[in-house]
Amino acid sequence: MATVTVTAKFHNPSLSRRKEWQHTTRLYRDTKQFCIDGWENGDFGKSVTTASIDNGLYSAIQNQAIREAKSDHNKDGEVRYRESQPFAVNNQNWEIDTTENGTVVVGFPCVSQWWYTPIEVYEDIADPVDRLVEGDAKKTRLQVYRRGDDWYCTFNAEYDTDTSGETTIGVDIGERHILAVTAYGEGESMLVSGGEAKYVRR
Repeated sequence: MATVTVTAKFHNPSLSRRKEWQHTTRLYRDTKQFCIDGWENGDFGKSVTTASIDNGLYSAIQNQAIREAKSDHNKDGEVRYRESQPFAVNNQNWEIDTTENGTVVVGFPCVSQWWYTPIEVYEDIADPVDRLVEGDAKKTRLQVYRRGDDWYCTFNAEYDTDTSGETTIGVDIGERHILAVTAYGEGESMLVSGGEAKYVRR
């Protein structure tokens, strides 16, 4: 099984899209912070649901925010989320497809509606994107975020691949260990501490 991370730039999204995505980013961050603050203050238990969230986000996005906040709180306790917090959608609640002219679009819900927006498919991501569009790969959660004046999305494509004659390596990016690498069958691994990166992020 191969897992490929795809990061794609949205192609020239309209002003209305960018405004809604920015609004969604803020609501997503606020939802996560609401959960963290509630758990820290004892306002409610870990079983908080979307019924407790009073904002216009689609419930699928609210649920994802609750899951991420719960995971962060279990690891670190009290957390303060930054302004540029990406928002995420689970794998079942976003789509990737092509238009009649072959343009690849990514669709996901926000506040007012689902948005289908073209992405720029360059050579490095063409294969996993094609596999997803054709239904030959599984997709993971989608993250949407702003970098400067541009908007991007990130997701993984998971698919079977023939690795006979090759040594497969696994790479994981985290916080405690910012990089973990292992070569299967070789008995070797490498861990790189993420303490400094975590300190900078905080």
